[in-house]
Amino acid sequence: MDFLKRLGFYLGGFSVGLVLLAFLFNGKRTQCHYGPEARVINDMEQKSWKIHPSIKHPIAVDSTSVYSFLAQSSVDFSQSNPQQLPCRKYVLNTYYSEKNYVLEVENCKDYVEITKQTLIDP
Repeated sequence: MDFLKRLGFYLGGFSVGLVLLAFLFNGKRTQCHYGPEARVINDMEQKSWKIHPSIKHPIAVDSTSVYSFLAQSSVDFSQSNPQQLPCRKYVLNTYYSEKNYVLEVENCKDYVEITKQTLIDP
C-alpha cells in the first residue's frame, strides 16, 4: 500500500473520530478541574450559602451572585486551613460589585458559610 493511500485512510478515520467527539461533547457541560483552586471553587458552587450573623453589611448571596463572585475569586491557600474539621476554612480574594473583598468561608459538607468579610480599600 503506498503512502498516499495510507494517508487517506488515516485522515478519513481521524476526521470521523473528530466528528463523533464533536457530537458527544456538544451541549454538555464537560469540565475538567485539575488544579486545587478550581476544585475548591467548583465544590463551593454546588452547595448552599449562609452568612454568619456577626457580619454587619454582607454581600448579597443568591445563586447568580455566588456564581458571579466565585468566577472572579482566587483561593489563598497560605491563609486557609483545608484540614480543619468539621468544616474546612478557606480565604477567598474576590472582586464583586466593583469592590475587592477578602472572604473567610467555612466549606462544610452541606453548605458554605461566610464567617468574615473584609472590604479592601481601592
